[in-house]
Amino acid sequence: MNVLSNILLVTAKFQKYLFRKVTVSDLWMDWLHDYQKLKKWTDSRAIERRWALGKKYVFPFIGNKRPDRVTTDDIVVCFESCAKQTTQTQNKVLIALSQFFKWCNSKNYRNSSKRLPTDRDLLEPYLGLRLHYYQQCHYPAIDWRDVPRFVAFLVDVYGITSTSSKALLFSILTVSRSQSVRLAKWNEIDFEQSEWNIPSEHMKGKQGNNKPHLVPLSRQALSMLKMHRQCQTVKSSNWVFDKNSTNISGNAVRKLIHSIHKRAILLGHSGFTDPFEKNKIIVPHGFRAAFTTWAQETNKNMMLVEKCLAHKDPEDRHNGAYRRGMLIKPRKLLLQQWADFCFSEVQSCLFY
Repeated sequence: MNVLSNILLVTAKFQKYLFRKVTVSDLWMDWLHDYQKLKKWTDSRAIERRWALGKKYVFPFIGNKRPDRVTTDDIVVCFESCAKQTTQTQNKVLIALSQFFKWCNSKNYRNSSKRLPTDRDLLEPYLGLRLHYYQQCHYPAIDWRDVPRFVAFLVDVYGITSTSSKALLFSILTVSRSQSVRLAKWNEIDFEQSEWNIPSEHMKGKQGNNKPHLVPLSRQALSMLKMHRQCQTVKSSNWVFDKNSTNISGNAVRKLIHSIHKRAILLGHSGFTDPFEKNKIIVPHGFRAAFTTWAQETNKNMMLVEKCLAHKDPEDRHNGAYRRGMLIKPRKLLLQQWADFCFSEVQSCLFY
């Protein structure tokens, strides 16, 4: 009898040890560490941000539940809390929960044959139209015909004096993503060849699968860089667009666009919003859409446009196995035409 009691006691202790981490809040950090190894986040605060997301929007509602006991009804309760926040918050919570439950499947915390409680077709009957996330939306973009007016406001009215204004102008002229511009370093700029060599780690995509990108620089972009380098306060800084000896934040550039929008309205002009996205104020990424539309409306080679945007060639069925050309000269010509168009209403001659 004593032997049987000991066996039962050991079994109970083992089960308690084995299943001590069974709730969503218990497993959340384990998922983050495993996902970090797979994702290789470049953001040093990535785990901290996702932990805060879970603590605020997930744990209060399903934190004490086992992953295999979480239902679609539970997820709806989470989203009802998020409905008071922005669409972006709802998006982040949905993505995080979907990734978390898929990880739980791989670790046998859930029955992988059962559907995820975050599957859209299960959620939509409950959510109806309460979550705008399910409606397709895009970055608020400027009308391509309005780009010269915006650049004129940026250069002539607002003035290219702050780091954020220079970063914004550079991103417009190079039609580059915000991350690549903000993380740009001086050793990536080839002044002799008028080129910007973006390393793979500064490009969009999963680390290890992304590729470096070479950007031919227009006369205006190169001139602005030379002037900026002479005026840079921290001469030893490695960052092209530095702020307090580190790279500039994306929020600083977005705030600048809002300031230009308000300045235009105060001067009696129309602001800079996107009527197709509920008249939201434009964002830096929207200039890439403006560049593409400008090229389309002016009969430019769209394959070159995709190359300038660092997109995959949609007509390349072999994913770069054969089409390996960089097309530097034609891209340089196209970006120079774009820069000339952007500066067509600018009065200042600082960048010529």
